[in-house]
Amino acid sequence: MPAPGRSRAWVPWLLCTVGLALILLSLALRVGLGTSSRGSESPYFFFALPAVVAASLVGALLAARMPGNPYGWVWLAGALLLGVVGICTQLRRVDDVPYWAVVLVEDNAFRTVIALIILIFLLFPTGRLPSRRWRWLPLTTILFLLVTGGAAAFGPSRRDPVATTPWAITGEAGERWADVAEVGFVGLFLLEVAAVISLGVRFRRAGPLVRQQLKWFLLAAAIVGATILADAVDLRMGDGLWPYLNASSSVLIPIAVGIAVLRYRLFEIDRLISRTVSYAVLVAGLFAVYGLVVAVLLPRLGPLARASDLVVAAVTLAVAAVFGPVHRQVRDVVDRRFDRARYDASRAVEAFAARLRDQVDLGEVTTGLRQTVAATVAPTVVAVWLTEPSVHRSA
Repeated sequence: MPAPGRSRAWVPWLLCTVGLALILLSLALRVGLGTSSRGSESPYFFFALPAVVAASLVGALLAARMPGNPYGWVWLAGALLLGVVGICTQLRRVDDVPYWAVVLVEDNAFRTVIALIILIFLLFPTGRLPSRRWRWLPLTTILFLLVTGGAAAFGPSRRDPVATTPWAITGEAGERWADVAEVGFVGLFLLEVAAVISLGVRFRRAGPLVRQQLKWFLLAAAIVGATILADAVDLRMGDGLWPYLNASSSVLIPIAVGIAVLRYRLFEIDRLISRTVSYAVLVAGLFAVYGLVVAVLLPRLGPLARASDLVVAAVTLAVAAVFGPVHRQVRDVVDRRFDRARYDASRAVEAFAARLRDQVDLGEVTTGLRQTVAATVAPTVVAVWLTEPSVHRSA
């Protein structure tokens, strides 16, 4: 008789199929409905789709591999609700569908997604709370979710008055309900910040394996957070490129979760973090220097401003020339902090190679080789096998 978990392994993939079907349906509605005067559509619809697809697939994979662990099921639920949000976004533009009903379903689905994101942060990577002291966070999240949902249903909609429900309370009482909805929505985001803090608490108390898992997750979250920050301060590239990068980069989080929980090549995360940080610091620094020269100093050069194209070309060539040397220096500094084991191993090999140039004693070379291998690879046993040179005698 198959194990109960194995016999239900098809359930996650069924839910995944439903989620992907909702996504396809939202795409079909997007193409079929065309334009409408009612409602508005997110301009990042297509850019966020890969993240929803990845969340659905990763959730199904985790739930099928570990059916008793709630973490994969949380991802599946989030992907399903995001599919509902996508369909509601399109149904806003259908004149025959009550606008307030579509908005009510969409807003409640979106609030629930936020609550599930809190659980995604809080339960990663084991599917359990960091400690019993964190039980207040999921309970408070459920309370805020119920309060904000009720307040949105019974209070007027300030963001979109047309979306006010028929049974909404009017007057002073209705305004108080609207206040509760707004405060509760902000409260959900504050609870999300608390869930992020729980990752730091878990990292401090975790063993080596869980720390490696957390590094994968935190690296992806840091990249997404950087795009959000860039969009918030309106650092535009072209015609509003940062919001689209934010929507596209969100696919990194479910991918990192899948890698971390399934423990695939976790040992490479330190090198990945080191290279990501070093290139980010280097590119940001070079862009800052380039912007300082071109945007600040060039307008103050007076007569030389007439040759601005030549100056810009010279600055560009100078930045390209210093890229290699500066990158090596930045990489060494970052490796010392984020990839210390590999950095120390590299330095040990370089030191052995330097001694080998001047060393002629075979015993000293053997001892140095054994010490270098022990310092870099850390094997349990080290042995050096030497063969006698063959001697050819003429007849």
